[in-house]
Amino acid sequence: MINKSSLLVSASLLGLLASGSLLAATATDTFEVSINVENSCTIAVNDLPFGTVDTLATSHDASTTGTVTCTGIAPVEIAFDAGTGGTSTLATRLMEQGANTIAYNLYRDAGHTEILGDGTGGTVTIDINSSGSSDAFTVYGLTAPSQNPKPVGSYASTVTATVTY
Repeated sequence: MINKSSLLVSASLLGLLASGSLLAATATDTFEVSINVENSCTIAVNDLPFGTVDTLATSHDASTTGTVTCTGIAPVEIAFDAGTGGTSTLATRLMEQGANTIAYNLYRDAGHTEILGDGTGGTVTIDINSSGSSDAFTVYGLTAPSQNPKPVGSYASTVTATVTY
């Protein structure tokens, strides 16, 4: 004879079996969530005018500013080429007007001791840690002394600044 409590237990077990709770097993796994943040930078350098002069017997100095704007926080390097004037080199840059030239150079420091270039041949670069925003830097220029006389007119050179990030 089957009593009511046996039927109740049997019905409960049958319900558990039907729902899978009694026979259920679990398995787990882990997975990584990641993102790779890259830096993207732009550079802008203002022109560096030495102004209007009436003699090149002495040196003339000038300075300008530039900005590097990056999306990330990372070290960046700013290098400068020799420019387009005459037979410019990193050691002696030249502004030109036709076949005539005026020697000058670019420096990292106001004391005009660290020649800006690509980091080779005794030149230096401007190295900064980008802030993820706009970071300013200064470029100092100095003409060489004892270059008189020169034909009057405008002398120029175009220098390319490159940011590596």
